[in-house]
Amino acid sequence: MSQKSILETLSKNLNSYQSTSWLKTENARLNGSTPAELMMENKTDKVVKILPDEIARIKNKPKKN
Repeated sequence: MSQKSILETLSKNLNSYQSTSWLKTENARLNGSTPAELMMENKTDKVVKILPDEIARIKNKPKKN
């Protein structure tokens, strides 16, 4: 999956704030790297591996009132 495909998947499933926040936030499942860092290093396979679970996790977060 390419960087473009990852971004398209994010945009179809999350709003722009959620997508941007996720891309820029260090992730324990990526050994503390951000998804954006790995994508810039062409290590998209690691990002793709966790993407479905991460989208589900973000979508299921309780909304703040």
